[in-house]
Parts: sequence; C-alpha cells; structure tokens
Amino acid sequence: MKSAFTKLNLVLIYLFILSIRLLFVLQAETNLREYAGNEVKVVGRITSEPVAKGQSQNFNIGRVKVITSLYPSWHYGDYLETVGTLERRVIGGLYSQFSLIYPSIVPMEPDSSFISPAALAIRLRTEVEKLYDRFLPEPESSLLAGIVLGVKRGLPQEFYQNLQTTGTLHIVVASGYNISVVLGLIVGLLAGLLRRQWAILVGFIAVVFYTAMAGGEPAIIRAAIMGSLAYLGQVLGRKSESLRLLVVAGGIMLLVNPFYLLDIGFQLSFLATLGIVLLADKLPKLIAETTAAQIFVWPLLYLHFGQMNPFAILVNVLIVWLVPYIMGLGAILAFFGWIVPLGAVLGWITYLPLHLMVSIINWFGAHV
Repeated sequence: MKSAFTKLNLVLIYLFILSIRLLFVLQAETNLREYAGNEVKVVGRITSEPVAKGQSQNFNIGRVKVITSLYPSWHYGDYLETVGTLERRVIGGLYSQFSLIYPSIVPMEPDSSFISPAALAIRLRTEVEKLYDRFLPEPESSLLAGIVLGVKRGLPQEFYQNLQTTGTLHIVVASGYNISVVLGLIVGLLAGLLRRQWAILVGFIAVVFYTAMAGGEPAIIRAAIMGSLAYLGQVLGRKSESLRLLVVAGGIMLLVNPFYLLDIGFQLSFLATLGIVLLADKLPKLIAETTAAQIFVWPLLYLHFGQMNPFAILVNVLIVWLVPYIMGLGAILAFFGWIVPLGAVLGWITYLPLHLMVSIINWFGAHV
C-alpha cells in the first residue's frame, strides 16, 4: 500500500513539473507568434536531417522549419543565415509550426575560436560520410551511413521509396542497438584499465557524442537515455526493467520538449520499443523483435501514411540479421578507411552484405 502511494505521489509530482514545463514552452511559442507574418532573420545550425520532397527540401533551425529549393543541398549541422516571412500553422488547436518558405539563405562560418562538442561531432560525421562515399557506390554508401549514423540524406529516391514500401525505413535510423554497441565497446575496452564506474562514465560521454553525430532524432535520444539508465543501474547494483526504462526515457524527453508527443518519430520509436518489451518474448525467437515492433507501429503507419504492408515482417526477417555485421564493418571502415590500401579492401568486404540487403529491399519493393 505504501509503495503504491509513493508511486502515485511521484506521478503527481511529475505531472506538476510537466505542466510547468509546458507553460514555459507555450509562453516561448507565444513570444514567437508575435513575429508571424513579419520578415525575420534566423541564424543558427540546421538541427534536423534535411528531407528532400519532390523539388524542395526542408529542415529545422531550432523551432523554425525551413522549406527551400532542392539545390543547393544543405546538411545537418550547416550554419546558416535565413531571411524570410515567418509563417504560422496551428496543429491540433494547441501546437504551432513556424516556417520560413523559400527564404534567402546565406551559409555562414560560426565563431572559429571555440568548437563545441556538437560541432566536433558534426565534423566527424561529415568525414565518415566522405569516407563511405569514397569506397562504396550508391545506394550502398548512403545505406551504410544510415545504419551506422542514422543519416537519411543522400539515399536515392527510388531506394528510399522501396524502404518505405517494404517497411524497412527504420534500418536507417540509429536505434537502441547502436547505443548498446557504443556503450558495450567503450566499457569493454576500458573495463580492464579503469574502475567500472569510470568506464561507464566515459561510455555515457561517448553516447552523448554519438547521439549528436546521429542528428539527435527522437529515436536515438530515447535509446540513449534507456541505455544509459540500464548501465547506471548496473553501477548501482540494481536490476533494470525494460518497461520502466522506456517510461522513464519517454518522461524525460517530454520534460525537455512536451511537443515530442506530436512528433511521428517519437511516436514510432516509443511504440516499436513498447511492442518489443511487451510482446517479443511471446513470439518465435527468429521473428520476435521484428514482428512485435511491426504489430505495434502498423496502426500508426496506416494512420499517418496509409501504409500497412503485410510483407514487412518477412522482409525485415530476411535483412535484420545483416545489420550487426554491417554496423561492425562500417565502424571498422570509419576507423581504418583512411589507410588507403586497407580502406579499399574494407570497402569491398563491407559492400557484400550491403549489396545483399539492397537487393532484397529492391526486389520486394518492386514486386509487392
């Protein structure tokens, strides 16, 4: 009884804090609303992966969505000055989306006297992408960047469409598996050199850095929080329950940004993980995680995109076993690809599982 009362108090305290946070966010939106319809200048970094649609591309600079022509192509992390009329669109009667539609855009150089960790992560990501482009053709190069770094930019339009058709677009989103690899690798390498607590602390720092490299999308943020909390539980000697970790991770994200609740990426990531937690152990091991995730996200996919492909589970089963090998080879190529003869050999080896995955996705994309 006491335990239930304590949990109820914690829930009430959380809801109170969330309400205060929501008021602050709404106040900030009210301040921004005053500029709607006026010409404004927005200076800052691109904070989301640019998405190409038809003859245009869109990306975010903080709270402002920028819609501009397809060329020149901009990249996550680019520092821009944009000038245009601020447009406001109300979503759900509460949330407003602010946009600059076809503004004038001038690339800028940020203050070079200080390089922030986020800027350093973006630079490193750019260099890794260039390395992949050097040793791999398309779409294998972009697919590898997607699997390792969560980069969707550069995917050929036809292949991107096949990913959507076959329900496999999630493979180019950095996820919990990526986080577990980063944490496991760092902790494993340092465990014999440092106390485990210090090794895990360095692992946490590496996860934050990797999350910045992966673009800070909701899926990777959720995975980073869950993975970090799981390892923290090990340090404290406490067993972590996946469902509790998921709820806590979602709660933390909503405190930071209550409007994540309206973000399709957050919704898909949360539901897919919830499906794995609740349903995976009740299904055949070979298809457990893939099937559980698909079952939970299908209604949302149909609601938003009108898609509910019954072959998605089959395609995922055929390719998901390749992901760990591709990610491992991609990491090795990123570390050692600068050694030209070795890079060429590693690129060829990495190409084999990538090409197999591309062939499966393209075949099903063309025939289902």
